[in-house]
Order: sequence, then structure tokens, then C-alpha cells
Amino acid sequence: MAYFSNSSEGSCLDNECLDCILHDKPCPIFSVQATYNYEACNNKTASEILNCLVKEKDTGEYIGCQMKALLE
Repeated sequence: MAYFSNSSEGSCLDNECLDCILHDKPCPIFSVQATYNYEACNNKTASEILNCLVKEKDTGEYIGCQMKALLE
């Protein structure tokens, strides 16, 4: 899962959301990521679920929102 320890790290998701067709509407992907990111980082199952939504490589490199590609 893409783990953001602070808002500066989360800016990559914020920027991606601005370019999404849902940018001005409530997005369940962003909501789940923002709400459960910190708690999920220490839970294997929760991390795997969130990684299906917003991916990052094992190296920590941000890949992005997986829903956005489906919406485009």
C-alpha cells in the first residue's frame, strides 16, 4: 500500500486526484486511503487491501491509484 507518513508524502496522491474525473466528487479510494492509511501500515491484511487501491512498489516508489486508470 502507498503509505504516507505526512501530508508532504501524500502530495503525490493529492496531485493525482486533481487530474482525475472524480476530483470534485467524493472518492471512496481517497477516503479509505486517508482514513485508514496510518492504522493499516501495521496490519498485513489491511495493507494488502489498500495496496489494491493505491499501489507502491516494495521499494516505496509510488505507482498510483488503481481506480483512476479504469475511469479514464
